[in-house]
Amino acid sequence: MKRVYPVVVERGPHRLGAYAPEVPGSFVAARTLREVRRQVRKAIATHLRLVDDIGDEMPAPDPRVAAALARVTDPGSGLPVDPRVRITTVEVDRCEIPTDARGDARTDTFAAVLEEGPANWSGYVPDLPGCVSTGKTPAILLRNLREAIEFHAQSMVDDGDPFPETRISPGEALKQHHDSPHRDPTDPDDAAAIAEPVTVELRPPRPQARVLKGIVRRAHQARIAFAKSCATRVPIAPGEPWSGAYAAEIFPIDDYWFGGVTDLYRCYGFGDTRTDLCENLSTAIADHLLEALSDAGTIPLPHHTPELAMARHNLEAAGDGDDEIPNPHLSVEMIPVEIVAPAVAAAS
Repeated sequence: MKRVYPVVVERGPHRLGAYAPEVPGSFVAARTLREVRRQVRKAIATHLRLVDDIGDEMPAPDPRVAAALARVTDPGSGLPVDPRVRITTVEVDRCEIPTDARGDARTDTFAAVLEEGPANWSGYVPDLPGCVSTGKTPAILLRNLREAIEFHAQSMVDDGDPFPETRISPGEALKQHHDSPHRDPTDPDDAAAIAEPVTVELRPPRPQARVLKGIVRRAHQARIAFAKSCATRVPIAPGEPWSGAYAAEIFPIDDYWFGGVTDLYRCYGFGDTRTDLCENLSTAIADHLLEALSDAGTIPLPHHTPELAMARHNLEAAGDGDDEIPNPHLSVEMIPVEIVAPAVAAAS
């Protein structure tokens, strides 16, 4: 059985970067389209094989994703288009799922603390720090917590850690909850918290899952490296001023604003208003550039115009399967920034 996956190909200054949006860990870089297609096909086949070996099911390609990608890269669509990007496809053999690949399951029971809030219920598992969930009702919350525990605990097992040990009972968990210094004893919602046992199934360690995580992580790092290689970097002499403007994708979330700078990796900002956000982004960009100067003596010049930034966002949204393209709540703002390169400290 064959599967056909859409592949996004971007032309960089020296190589082509490509990935299949529906397959994590499929990013590759090569000099020719033929080589890109060969490497992406190999990456997808490897991903499918590992997923099958684990015993999970890899969803079939979604035709809506292919249609959305075609639309956001079509100059006649009326949407902003990045001329460096094109869409191609690769065909991959579908591997059969081997029977009994995951081994026998083990049953474990964890205590979960449930709290009722103004609009829904929330819960956490004391024996698994960071394992939390929410739900409209206690029953929905317990179902969600069961899935969260299975994912959290199975990840620990797959990474080579021993099976998580259950240490406390529901009664002990509730007492620990009420005795916590972070809890407000006068809060009626907090006082009404309950504890329930949650039983889950955990499988033996699956080395394939660990390999798959490593592949996804390395592909993510390669994609970041490719994006950085596309940037034009310039040095700034010590004490020299520099000013420019970077495109940022901004949108409201509930009662605040959020934005990210398209050309700078992990450069984000928040604000109570749109104006506050833009000011905070300008500060974040300046900090990012000064850190780049400290590390490498150069800064990445702004590359994306508002049109290119919007095209980039639409491309990512299409690959994620978003139904709303373009996003009516998102806009692109050019954020001005001014910095002065730090002076070199005098030798003592």
